[in-house]
Amino acid sequence: MTQMNAQSTAISQNEQGHLGWLGPVRMLVITLIAFGYASTMPRGPQSAEYLGMFGYDPSWYGIQMIFMTSGFLALRSLQKHGSGLKLLASRLARNAPTVIIFALIVIAILFPLFSAPLAAGETRLGQHFLYFLKVVLCIEPNIITPGLLDNALYMCVIQGGLWTFRWGLIAFIATAVLWAVGGLRNPRLLAFLSLGMTLIYAAVVGYAVANPQASDNAMLQAALVGLRLGWAYVAGMCLFAYKARLRRSLVIPAGILAIAAIQFYLLRWTPFIEITATLGFGYLVFLVMTSPMPVPGFLRRLPDLSLGLYVYNWPAAQITLMLLPSLTPYPLFAISFPVTMLLSYLTWVLVSRKINMGVRNRLALQSA
Repeated sequence: MTQMNAQSTAISQNEQGHLGWLGPVRMLVITLIAFGYASTMPRGPQSAEYLGMFGYDPSWYGIQMIFMTSGFLALRSLQKHGSGLKLLASRLARNAPTVIIFALIVIAILFPLFSAPLAAGETRLGQHFLYFLKVVLCIEPNIITPGLLDNALYMCVIQGGLWTFRWGLIAFIATAVLWAVGGLRNPRLLAFLSLGMTLIYAAVVGYAVANPQASDNAMLQAALVGLRLGWAYVAGMCLFAYKARLRRSLVIPAGILAIAAIQFYLLRWTPFIEITATLGFGYLVFLVMTSPMPVPGFLRRLPDLSLGLYVYNWPAAQITLMLLPSLTPYPLFAISFPVTMLLSYLTWVLVSRKINMGVRNRLALQSA
């Protein structure tokens, strides 16, 4: 047991030494996502988020950064453990408990407290059962909640960013399959895949803009969202595959963002404004999360609450706004985000910490 504990500690310290900035960076990105969401919540879905850049909302950039980081970590895990099944099992063990807790909170607490009253003899059992299955299994994690938040500007939406979990699941399954057939072991092939997905995304966006009547096409919209998140995910894998060859200089992301600015302010609109800006922010995130600089003590002691912050920020803001409908964006964020942090911390203390430690130790022993 002493040997096992020593090995686990050494592995944890080794991972912290290489990606010690990962947790703080992810939490900062998710904080920006939460701020973007809160900035539109009192004003409605048609309102642009605060801190938008080059015509795109900070939440969109943030979500793409999360997917880019996930791609980086997925390939890192595969090269370390060599198994797509281990990748899927670890992601499931880390993510599922928090999603289950969230779904149970909605069903057992939020609905009884805040939903519209039922008529005599009515029950929500069937609705709750389907809701739980669709959210937890990622079949339809963005399912609306009739009866709860019926009068909100974002009507019946309590999930927020959970809609991305379905795309994350698809990305991880595709990653496991491609690894099994050898499609992710060659960096050049990975770079070709990344470039191809990016160009396809640009072409599909261009087609959608040129043909507004196609906006009601469900398949086209699904392709747009999937490619938008997919190219960022694969780009993250490329960052890991080529990390030893990439220059560690802030001039690079600054230059890429400058190119995005030139396109936005001086040239006609193209989808490459978004792509270039995302690459610039992504390179910046890559530089920070892989930085060899020592992590300050207060950040090193801070638990990684990323998943909880991502899951709870929207419902915390929605419920806060329902209780205090006169709030404007800044006070809404100032009140709701501490609630988000508290819920995230409680989930980490009571559930996630033990599960994450168990997953890490088991993978370490299997790789030894």
